Amino acid sequence: MFSRGQLQRLTVLVCIAAMCGCASQPPAPRTEKAAPAGQTRHKWSKANEAEVAKSLDEKFQEAAKSFVKLKRDDQVMFCKRFRDIGSMIPQLHCITEAELRKQVEDSDELRDQMRRKVGKCAFGSGCGAGPDPPSKYPLPQ
Repeated sequence: MFSRGQLQRLTVLVCIAAMCGCASQPPAPRTEKAAPAGQTRHKWSKANEAEVAKSLDEKFQEAAKSFVKLKRDDQVMFCKRFRDIGSMIPQLHCITEAELRKQVEDSDELRDQMRRKVGKCAFGSGCGAGPDPPSKYPLPQ
């Protein structure tokens, strides 16, 4: 077989050949893959602030600050990267302007409902309905 010295030289030569082979190959050019059958490939680009401001009111601009603004086929999309439940892989989730508006209006409506309910008592709950019932453990006088 091989002696210890020959084996070491052979190992060194193999490592050098592997490094030279890896270093000599240029990276493959990135090509655009064709879209799967029945699907279209969208062109994405970064939306600038003027495009976002043109399409959103002030109240919606405030909500859009937490999103990354991207353009897909000349339509502004609002994207966030987060992990789905049960996954460790972050995904990019994008919504349209109409979906952003719906989210903001729904949260405003929910907040208004909560504010209207605060301070109101249900019928017969004892809230302003009369004197407090005697306590089981009265305080010393």
